[in-house]
Amino acid sequence: MRTPFYYGILKISRLSGIRKKIIASYTAIFVLILPLVVSQSVTGIRQADEYRAMIDNIGRANSLNITLETEIEPIVWDIVAGKSKFETSGVRDLMDGIKLRMTELRGDHYSRNNRTMMDVVLRTMTTMERYIDKLERQSTYRRPVAEHEATLEEIRAVASLMTDLMQNFISRQLDEVSALSERISARNRKVFILDVSLLAVVVTLGFFTVWAISGSISRPIEKLRRMASRIAGGDFHSRVSMKRDGELSELADSMNSMARQIELLIRRSIEEERNLKISEMKTLQAQITPHFLYNTLDAIIWAAESDRSGDVIKLVTALSSFFRITLSHGVDFIPLRNEIQHVENYLIIQQMRYSDILRYAIDADGEILDSVVLKLLLQPLVENAIYHGIRNKRGGRGFVSVSAKNSPDGISFCVSDTGVGMRPETLAHTRALMREGPADKETGTGTDARKSGYGLFNVNRRLELYYGAECGLSVESDAGGTTVSFMLPKSPPLIAAKGA
Repeated sequence: MRTPFYYGILKISRLSGIRKKIIASYTAIFVLILPLVVSQSVTGIRQADEYRAMIDNIGRANSLNITLETEIEPIVWDIVAGKSKFETSGVRDLMDGIKLRMTELRGDHYSRNNRTMMDVVLRTMTTMERYIDKLERQSTYRRPVAEHEATLEEIRAVASLMTDLMQNFISRQLDEVSALSERISARNRKVFILDVSLLAVVVTLGFFTVWAISGSISRPIEKLRRMASRIAGGDFHSRVSMKRDGELSELADSMNSMARQIELLIRRSIEEERNLKISEMKTLQAQITPHFLYNTLDAIIWAAESDRSGDVIKLVTALSSFFRITLSHGVDFIPLRNEIQHVENYLIIQQMRYSDILRYAIDADGEILDSVVLKLLLQPLVENAIYHGIRNKRGGRGFVSVSAKNSPDGISFCVSDTGVGMRPETLAHTRALMREGPADKETGTGTDARKSGYGLFNVNRRLELYYGAECGLSVESDAGGTTVSFMLPKSPPLIAAKGA
């Protein structure tokens, strides 16, 4: 049976916009709960105030009763016994204070019976005051002790009566507190039943509301999901049609536009990647300077003319392997063992040329040799070490050390030399060139620093491009030589899958 409640839910589900639907459903639940919550809160606050007032009055009455029992009689006795004078005894102040407290206690009561009882206590208090006045006159005119004692007994009797009345008042107040506690307990039971019933209604309303709203949202979203799946599968011609329905219709329009843009961007990306590969190859080839090739060929000719066929074979073999790894069939990522072999071929050739000044050592952990790394990282660093460190050293041989070590954080690379090193200002300038690249017209600290900085910039830029800024070069130098180091992750970046 379709009730008005059912049609109300349908009306909420047909609102335009997800936010409006959710706000409308919450408003319906809020309107249902609010009256009961307000009613319960007001009743609970009123009963709590009444309960606190009763407890407070009981405490005040009990304190007043203790004052009547313990303070009046000793003061009056001291007056009768002649231990203190009436004027200085403070009995008047005490009586005024007790009367004021009784008057306040009467005014703070909800119960008419208790106010009536406090009226009786106040009248008794008036009788007590008359006896106090009598005692004052007796003290003034120095009446016989027998009259003082008679007045003392009368005061004791009235004080005892007031104590009994106050005790009766406290007993009645406790009875009212007990009755109020019972009413609060009964109310709490009713509130519990109402809360359970309201919870059932809210759960039912929430279920039907969520069902209606989720259906109005999930169906368009399912259309969008199917379109997204088709786009993920490469069907960029897929489109989704949807009636104008707030955010979801706008999302559908955006996805249709996105599908068109993705197809265009993919075409551009393929074109740009191809251009990037071409530019990268040109950059790598530029690193193999004709100067190095000419010098190597001159060394081969010199060895051949000197009938040093062994050196010729060694040079040609190293040069052939050097170029083969440099080109690597156009891929950018190669096994680490190939990178180590590449830099070793380079060092073999250079040692043949600079046998009197160059020694080298290569140390690579065997368990990382199959790791895939970006190629041509070490050779430019070794070239810097030779041309800007070892070759400029005066007296004795220079030493170049190349290491690749396995570490918990990745693969640690280090190229060190025992060359001339750099002064602090030259080192700072080289680091700046490494980060920013040398300008076309530079007025830095010298040509060597610029060339060294360019080689470092080339390697550092490629590291940051493929691995991220955290994998850039670190350069340290002093009079004892220069050390360049960097750290690579053991797993190659995703782009390596295309280039390896």
